[in-house]
Amino acid sequence: MTHNILDVLTYMFDYLFEEAEHDSSNEIDDTTLKAHLSDAGFEPIRIEKALSWLENIATLQDGNIKPFANTHGGMRIYSEVEKLKLDAKSRGFLLFMENMGQIDANQREMIIDQIMSLGDSAVSLDDLKWVVMMVLGNSNDEEISAQWLESIVFLDDNHTVQ
Repeated sequence: MTHNILDVLTYMFDYLFEEAEHDSSNEIDDTTLKAHLSDAGFEPIRIEKALSWLENIATLQDGNIKPFANTHGGMRIYSEVEKLKLDAKSRGFLLFMENMGQIDANQREMIIDQIMSLGDSAVSLDDLKWVVMMVLGNSNDEEISAQWLESIVFLDDNHTVQ
């Protein structure tokens, strides 16, 4: 059974949210999580890559370097490799999120960095939305609501982000 890292991550987040709804006081340790993912059919190497991917988000979030803190109105130029990974619709979604003030330049760069670290050749808009949710969900920003994060993922193309 072959699953990409994003499959493992989305399954893991569903599982963790479900567990939190049942018992919010119970914290799931890495061993239990790995066992659950393995029982669900995910390969150990994919599980490790997914957990490393999440750790990378935490590392980026903990960094005190904010190279894009004072950029307003600048334009992000995507490399050819980034364009292969993120189609025009996905790049437009990131631009929309930034223009609406939902993400800043640092968060955009974290999202792009995490997308580029995925092994897939191209990432769909739905997958991008999951990555946005994971990056923002691991943010230290107190103003981000869980309901708003869910709206990103389950938003269809005919609605706007609130």
